[in-house]
Amino acid sequence: MVTGACGGQPSNLLIGTWKLDRSGAAPSAYCQEPITFAEKTRTMPPGVQGGQNTIPVTYVAGDPKTFPTVVYVMTDAGVANHTTFNFVSKDKMILDTALQCVYVRQ
Repeated sequence: MVTGACGGQPSNLLIGTWKLDRSGAAPSAYCQEPITFAEKTRTMPPGVQGGQNTIPVTYVAGDPKTFPTVVYVMTDAGVANHTTFNFVSKDKMILDTALQCVYVRQ
């Protein structure tokens, strides 16, 4: 894990495990949890095939000290198929899809 020179905070805010934020409106039943991001992988709950879903990913991270900020996640499907995570703080982010799933750091 890469840390900032002074703050010790990871330069990639997504690294860690995230759960749905239930402090406001109820999340969609289609929002998955937990989601875990490691340096080179993303793990989601078991899909319809039943097994754990861990895939290799690459990140393009925005400034981890200025909010709002963004982290893009790309798979081997290419940059055109990236997923965007919008951060409102270091511990709260929104998956930028039609569902707008809101997550908090676990």
